[in-house]
Amino acid sequence: MKINVNRRRHGRNRLVLRAMLIAALAAAAPVAAAAAVIPPGAVAALSGTPSAALPAGGAAQTLRFASVQSASLALEPPAPEQAGLEAKLNAEAERWIGRLAQEAPFAQWRNAASRIEALGPGTHAWIATVLKDGRAVGYLILYAAEDGSFRLGEYGTGAQPLFDAAALKRSLVENGLIRSRDAESGSYQATRHYFHPFAAMWEVNTGEDTYWLDAKTAELLPIRPDGWAELKARLASASRTSGPPVPDADDRPALLTLNETFDPYERLPWLMDERPYASDGAKLKQRLDAKGHLRFVATPFGESMLYALPVVGYQEWSSSRLDLALDMAGLRFIPAETLKDLGLFYR
Repeated sequence: MKINVNRRRHGRNRLVLRAMLIAALAAAAPVAAAAAVIPPGAVAALSGTPSAALPAGGAAQTLRFASVQSASLALEPPAPEQAGLEAKLNAEAERWIGRLAQEAPFAQWRNAASRIEALGPGTHAWIATVLKDGRAVGYLILYAAEDGSFRLGEYGTGAQPLFDAAALKRSLVENGLIRSRDAESGSYQATRHYFHPFAAMWEVNTGEDTYWLDAKTAELLPIRPDGWAELKARLASASRTSGPPVPDADDRPALLTLNETFDPYERLPWLMDERPYASDGAKLKQRLDAKGHLRFVATPFGESMLYALPVVGYQEWSSSRLDLALDMAGLRFIPAETLKDLGLFYR
């Protein structure tokens, strides 16, 4: 296996809200829907069986926050069928963690544990938070396949994984949406929704108001309560059309390239009538191998919001699956095929 890892400098990635800027962007086609609630300090039991190839956008289960600690698997004796599913998921997470841990960016994953939580009743999708000495060092998204196996979705590194309850609490307090003491008193409800990597969000109800925050950065999203039902239905419906490539059972990392990060807003090619960069895997790899800057731009909620992120590398698997590395509060490795459906690439 060839590994090419260049020194990276970590900059703050910005999730920028902009109105009426991206008329040229193609409409995003979301890929995988799920919804769930994280009740820190409470039990989060796995639900569903691996009987659907893709998660369906089911109704979310809502529980009140008693604290902001991360939820864990059920401590009570599970039903036999649930125990079997739990064992399969643990084995699957352990397998992918072990394989990725051989790569330099995932070195902290060696001998790590995982905490697996369902992304929602009937959705057949789970998040596995990778833990080293009790601290988060990354995450995996797993989907159930029709044959009873599991497929690997996105994955990432860093101390702030997807749906990090501590990051959510900080953001709510810093934005003045709740008081610090209210965060510990069970005064708000937080629901997880995962439709695709750029429509992954917290829905927070404080009793009087409802807010939506990005699942990775915990920044506020431009979603209004009066438009949420329609948006949720659209995302859930569209997300059933496709999903991440299915890795072979023996699939292993084959080639990893990482470059230095950069500020994607140093120039704004999506506003300057520049043609998008080719989205085929060979051209993307060529650009990154040459250490050229590559931006990924998406507007998952329409013209009111823009994601512009630096693509800093890629992970290629023995099956030829290609996952691109985006710098966003840590590294997010997302299948290139998924990104093609969600936005555009620019130099």
